[in-house]
Amino acid sequence: MKIPAGTVLPFAPWIAPKATLRGVQDITSESALSVIRAAGAGATCDWFEQPVDHKNARLGTWQQLYCVNPQWWAGPGSPVVLMTPGENPITAAINSARGYTYLDNTTMSGAYAQALGAAAVVLEHRYFGGSSPYDGFDSETLQYLTMEQAAADIVAFAQNVTFPFDKNQTSVASKTPWVYWGSSYSATLGSWIEHFKPGVFHAFHLSSASVEVNTDNWYYYDTIRKGIDKYRNDTSCSLALNQVAQYVDSLLLAPTINETKVEALKQFFGATFPIADDDFAYAIATPFRYWQETGGYRDVLEMCDAVVGVNDTVEDKVLGTVPASVVNYAAYFRMNFRDSTCTYFDVWGQEDPLWCLNTHDLLNPFFEARTLGNPWRTWYWLLCNEPLASWATGAPKNQPLSIVSRKIDSHYWQRQCEMHFPPENGQKYGSSKGLTPDTLNKETGGWGRNSTRVIWTSGEFDPWRATSMSSEVRPGGPLPSSDNVAVFLIKNAEHADDAFTARGLANLNMKVNPEVAKVQEQSLQIMKKWVSEALVAHTGA
Repeated sequence: MKIPAGTVLPFAPWIAPKATLRGVQDITSESALSVIRAAGAGATCDWFEQPVDHKNARLGTWQQLYCVNPQWWAGPGSPVVLMTPGENPITAAINSARGYTYLDNTTMSGAYAQALGAAAVVLEHRYFGGSSPYDGFDSETLQYLTMEQAAADIVAFAQNVTFPFDKNQTSVASKTPWVYWGSSYSATLGSWIEHFKPGVFHAFHLSSASVEVNTDNWYYYDTIRKGIDKYRNDTSCSLALNQVAQYVDSLLLAPTINETKVEALKQFFGATFPIADDDFAYAIATPFRYWQETGGYRDVLEMCDAVVGVNDTVEDKVLGTVPASVVNYAAYFRMNFRDSTCTYFDVWGQEDPLWCLNTHDLLNPFFEARTLGNPWRTWYWLLCNEPLASWATGAPKNQPLSIVSRKIDSHYWQRQCEMHFPPENGQKYGSSKGLTPDTLNKETGGWGRNSTRVIWTSGEFDPWRATSMSSEVRPGGPLPSSDNVAVFLIKNAEHADDAFTARGLANLNMKVNPEVAKVQEQSLQIMKKWVSEALVAHTGA
């Protein structure tokens, strides 16, 4: 793929011969000032110095961006609530113009700060946003992007930060209880901290954390299927979607591929530019990615109405009789998703509306861009290197239903690791050196780990539920609650639905799920109890 002249990209292809260590950051720079403006009045943003490698100080240091809101901080020795936006830049977590910010009570981290008399902190993750040791990302410079290093960043921050309102460091983690809030990958990282650095944070609320990673995470789409059935109160849509997947696979996975029919199928879905079979299979599955977005299940249910709405087949001169479900799904995809799929990455100027899904072209800027402006690259490194993997795939053949093509398998995703990260000066990503999800699970304890003062929450229809403590496939079933661990499986909820409070949802013009609100209130009471016990222990009162 060639990038047309004049194309505007959110990230530029990295062309430096070698990435360099970034210098000391300037809080008065325009990029830093934009973060400060997003944080709003009352919040303070600054840089915190971190080592590139917590095991080797000789590699130098870099600057990590954080913002803190002391609105509810009750004075010297008061608690702190911290969250990291994980694979997102800090602006995604603190910009109140979006209707919510993790610095105030539109979110649970802010609600905890208010309830506990604590400061609310958002700390940007290394290699995301503006917080990176290097200005270019390849297999050599990314060696220091690991969960271990990211966890060490957060621990060092909690133990050593000097807030502008607490010059005497009365609220560092050794002197007062710190609470960690996280959702999705941020929650997964929190579970790492709780397991490997116990005692630094007094308590955790981990929403939709993946604790037992896998290779073929076919449960992702199957959980969506179950949610569709529950919310529609019938199986007509999921059966129609299964019929679509079967029809597609009858051509893409046929013992002998009929290239003419395969090309006609792609044209039928509006894929007018050349696209590989596996990329096409994933392209027409992209509508389901909205399910895990806040309130996104409504988009999928709306699509369902269209898929089952009309029962008219179509006669195609190449394909023959096309089932009504395929006709309806293809029409909905062409109208609502084909042209918007790649604008999700805010890239303009590409003639092919599905350009970003071309995983066979090394010149695709999706692979070629190796700068801070391409967060997908650094996120994919974690999937390939740790490896977090858990690739969302079609259901295995022994399962009767699959709402997406079985052409989407773990090989499809794993193959892209090498596309993103070819060897650089002998350095490679972890899974190319033999690391597997099982390796990571043995290291962390997976589902079997012991936890102390952790609130685990998952949505009933969270696509990532199978990797959580509430997984139906966890040996012995979902983890039960105990004195020091609270486990909540939230009915009729999806991915990290407990992140936003009623106030935040109102700003987003979204209704409150009473099941979520109930768990949020229970969580607040549990956390207040745990923190008050710690404060008594700290003060001796």
